[in-house]
Amino acid sequence: MNKVVMIVTNRYDPDIRVHKEALYLQNKGYQVEVLCWDRENDFVHRKSEKIDGISVERFFPLSKYGSGIRQLKSYIEFILEVKNYLKHSDYNYIHCHDLDGVVVGAYIKSSSSKLIFDMHEIYESQGSKRRIKYLIRFIVNHFQMKSDYIIYVNEIQKKISNCANKMIYLPNYPEKRVLGNIDKKHSENIRVSYIGSVRQFEEFVNLFEACKQIKKVKISIHGGGVAHKKLIELTSKYNNVKITGAYDISKLPDYYSEADLIYAVYSNKNEQHMNSYPVKFYESIVTKTPIIVSKGSVLEKIVIQEDIGFVVEGDNIDNIRCLIEKIAMNPEIIKQKVKSIENLAQKFTWEDVVNNLDYIYSGRPRRAIY
Repeated sequence: MNKVVMIVTNRYDPDIRVHKEALYLQNKGYQVEVLCWDRENDFVHRKSEKIDGISVERFFPLSKYGSGIRQLKSYIEFILEVKNYLKHSDYNYIHCHDLDGVVVGAYIKSSSSKLIFDMHEIYESQGSKRRIKYLIRFIVNHFQMKSDYIIYVNEIQKKISNCANKMIYLPNYPEKRVLGNIDKKHSENIRVSYIGSVRQFEEFVNLFEACKQIKKVKISIHGGGVAHKKLIELTSKYNNVKITGAYDISKLPDYYSEADLIYAVYSNKNEQHMNSYPVKFYESIVTKTPIIVSKGSVLEKIVIQEDIGFVVEGDNIDNIRCLIEKIAMNPEIIKQKVKSIENLAQKFTWEDVVNNLDYIYSGRPRRAIY
């Protein structure tokens, strides 16, 4: 049986996209093992486990998310621990998620294994200065050259790559089996929800402030992340805000069944977020939930063109308030958007794209998937 080793630099609880890929490969007959870095030591009691049949091995060099260069020592420790763990192992593929994952894989891989660079985002967007962008571009290009295959999720990634012949398209669409048959629960309120990694503190505070005096509007924030703790501390100021926390994928149908609008608004200073298609965008389509997106983002054009949601300036409280008040006064607007979404609901499902992995793993002739 061919073995796939996946490298992930989070604690894998599990990482939903990674887990979907791992399950697909397992169902195809591959032995899959995920090696992950639990840098904040949240799961020390779960060092080795199986999740849906997927073997998971965690490593615990202590560090803190978002601490920048201070994580370097712990990151190097993680690389060395993984290298030592695999030194007597036989595997055919080392499938590395994100840039920090492929750095690990390129250093530790065996000479007989294939290196896969799974690019979940546009890394060049993470540099605020031009010089930093060029440096990141150089690093990304270096590891693309070293890789046997490259998975990408965004057209921009393909345009700026010199390795188009290695590239396989695999966007992070939601699973139809999980979200394809959502029944919305009735409510007298307009329910504005965010479901995902909670990072954008200021944008959420602006939403809370904009809605605090609007009757029959409820806000729910589901997910963990760097902004979660600070937001929890603010909830006592608002009587219409509910914040939960990290969730299991099994909770997604419940969260979407209680959502009338999805709030996918990010800082316009973050180029990565302004140019990306987050999974919640596709989830909103599959679940027929209108979405609110950032003005100036890549999502603005399709949201307006297809009439599937709304656009706001995330840093403008008055602009947000005007939109939510307009919707609250005329909730029929939501039904109009839902009708438009129904025309797209079958176009963005994981089941329709995941077999692109076969170009890597099942011997189908290699070609770029556009």
